[in-house]
Amino acid sequence: MAIENLQKSEGITSHKSGLLNSHLQWLLDNYETAEGVSLPRSSLYNHYLRHCQEHKLDPVNAASFGKLIRSVFMGLRTRRLGTRGNSKYHYYGIRLKPDSPLNRLQEDTQYMAMRQQPMHQKPRYRPAQKTDSLGDSGSHSGLHSTP
Repeated sequence: MAIENLQKSEGITSHKSGLLNSHLQWLLDNYETAEGVSLPRSSLYNHYLRHCQEHKLDPVNAASFGKLIRSVFMGLRTRRLGTRGNSKYHYYGIRLKPDSPLNRLQEDTQYMAMRQQPMHQKPRYRPAQKTDSLGDSGSHSGLHSTP
């Protein structure tokens, strides 16, 4: 029922229905529901894109992929995890199956995720303001004392 609704909402024709079924089968083969576990949404989508590339399939966009996952794993929730300013969305209640070949790719995915994070920039300093030089006192502090 949920799959048919997804097909209608995304305008999926019967030609694309077979493609959708292969995406669904891939999800069922590699992921399972599990309480207390979360996976980054970007990791799941990256695994999916890799699968599509390897099998020469046309991928759906990230929003449609989210609808697809929710149609397969009904109790799935979304959480935002991470520190302030560096939080990422996670699917809560899903995990990789222990026998999934994607487990071998997990290290690669984590490495790529680290490479995609922005580098911490050094703080930018304003150029020193010009100070009036009164003679050769050797002291050029920005503090002025009043008599």
